[in-house]
Amino acid sequence: MNDQYEEGREVAGISVESGTVAVLNRSEIEQQVTTAHKFPRSIKRFRQEALQMVTLNESVAESCIYALPRGNKTIEGPSARFAEVVASAWGNCRAGARVVSDAGDFITAQGVFYDCERNVGLTYEVQRRITDSKGKRYNADMIGVTGNAASSIALRNAILKGVPKAFWDDMYQAARAVVMGDFSTLANRRADALKALVAFGVTQEQVFAKLGVEGSADITLDHLVVLRGLITAIKEGDTTPEQAFAPEDGAAKQTKPAETKPAAALPEMPADKFTTELAKWRKAVTEKKLTVAQIIATTLTKYVLTDDQKLAIEDLAVDYGV
Repeated sequence: MNDQYEEGREVAGISVESGTVAVLNRSEIEQQVTTAHKFPRSIKRFRQEALQMVTLNESVAESCIYALPRGNKTIEGPSARFAEVVASAWGNCRAGARVVSDAGDFITAQGVFYDCERNVGLTYEVQRRITDSKGKRYNADMIGVTGNAASSIALRNAILKGVPKAFWDDMYQAARAVVMGDFSTLANRRADALKALVAFGVTQEQVFAKLGVEGSADITLDHLVVLRGLITAIKEGDTTPEQAFAPEDGAAKQTKPAETKPAAALPEMPADKFTTELAKWRKAVTEKKLTVAQIIATTLTKYVLTDDQKLAIEDLAVDYGV
């Protein structure tokens, strides 16, 4: 038994045999393997449960997708939340992640996935830099945050490598379709995505530059999925708004001449069109399909509204208590 010293006081050091821990872990795994063989998974049930979960609603589907800037491209893929759903529905498995090294300029996290039923296991390591642009090491809190993010990514990669892609790829596409919606929902979801990015300090001009479009009307269904993926990545700490919407290489040179040109002014909404649309909006607000804020945000991407027109739209909220 080794003696240790703490603040000048002699204390007895207690040692735990590493073999004891190994025996406990082995016993736990053996019990899980036995249970897995007793209650084998059903691939059909796995696919039904996972598909039901990832397409439960728009919010859940959005959390299943991430997008990250890489060079002059934006890489889109299944998120850590999607991997959690897959592991939960797959069953009879063990998964976890931990930081294995934080020495030097990088932190290394290791994700582990073990299929107790098939006796298949794998590990996946992810590195993240823990120094700033000047080479100075992050403080302890930032290293902790970076370690958590790296662990989340490592766990996601391990799970999605351990469960064959052929079993979950169409589920990811289904979640993507829920986020995308259709042309009837595009205007509202586009306005919601832009509003969410504004809350992160991202301007509409930055969004347009990132997508390579001239205005919100040019944002397509596929663009909407990318925006939602970027929002998820920002929320989960995989990237920052500054990194996600940083100008691409050479973008400044390309956009500089355009900045000297006056922006095309939006037309004022014609009175007769406004009257027609107001009747439709009244019905949508009554049935709680749209909010006043959504109507105004969407309309302002195409037309200039007069003060009287804005008041008329806002009165819908008063009339119907929404």
